[in-house]
Amino acid sequence: MQNDKLERFKTLTEEFLLQQDETPDSVIKKLQNLKKLEKQEAVYVLNYIAGMEQNPKILSAIVKEMGKYRDQSSVQVLINLLTGFKENREQYLDVRITTATTLGNMKDESAIVPLMYVMNDKEESYRLRLWAADALGKIGNSQAVVPLIRIVSDEEEKSVYLKESAAKALGMIGDERAVDSLIDILETQKGMVDKFNYLKEKAIEALGRLTHKKDKRIQALKNVLHDESPHVRSSAIEALSEVDDESITSLIELMMYDDNEGVAKTAVCALFYREGKDYIVSLLRRDDLPAVCRNEIMELLEEEQDEDEEDEDYPE
Repeated sequence: MQNDKLERFKTLTEEFLLQQDETPDSVIKKLQNLKKLEKQEAVYVLNYIAGMEQNPKILSAIVKEMGKYRDQSSVQVLINLLTGFKENREQYLDVRITTATTLGNMKDESAIVPLMYVMNDKEESYRLRLWAADALGKIGNSQAVVPLIRIVSDEEEKSVYLKESAAKALGMIGDERAVDSLIDILETQKGMVDKFNYLKEKAIEALGRLTHKKDKRIQALKNVLHDESPHVRSSAIEALSEVDDESITSLIELMMYDDNEGVAKTAVCALFYREGKDYIVSLLRRDDLPAVCRNEIMELLEEEQDEDEEDEDYPE
């Protein structure tokens, strides 16, 4: 019986390998037929041909299919793809990026060390390294915190995109040790615009997700409310609105008077979701309320009324 099963698996795998008269696109199209198989059979085929196939385009498609099943037996196969191809890094870059993403989605902790290895290798493409950092954030194990902190703190690291991904990952993991390093990003990049704006935004978002060292986080985010970039100021408002502290509301209120309309609107929305409808209605009584905020409040109230009417039309 076991021999019969092995023979069937062998026959199946041969069907999905690239034949002499086939194109990569035709093989990729055949992969759609895997859904006709039982899961065990489909996973076996994918794991096997992933170790046999050499065409990068087909390999990327195979890895995507493996990601759909998220089977434990595929993890080591994926790790081999991630850490392999040292002599043909550029040719197989997209394959390895897809593999890093798949490992992150599978959240298997055995992939942590290989992902850290790739992330820390400065000879690797920054694109692969940033997706490795993102995968570590998705897995969420605190084992990755120190390496991620090193990335965001490394003044010699040339890729700001990698730092952005590492900052985001630290926020996803939520470890207390990340707080000071994320605050350092905001302090060291103070006054820096354009290139570092998105990095600051990611650091702000990460700080907003963390629950440790509340006073330090609040002070750091308060400082960022004066950043030159409107996008960074808006990010700080959104992060502060998630913090459970009575002093936050008055801080956000002040941002309604920001000279950038987008920032002022962000402040109004933050107050609405933080304090509720009655609170923003009370703001309308202020004589000095900027027109842009008054209009934003009216739009929010109209949207809520429309939603209430829809709920009445479609009762449960």
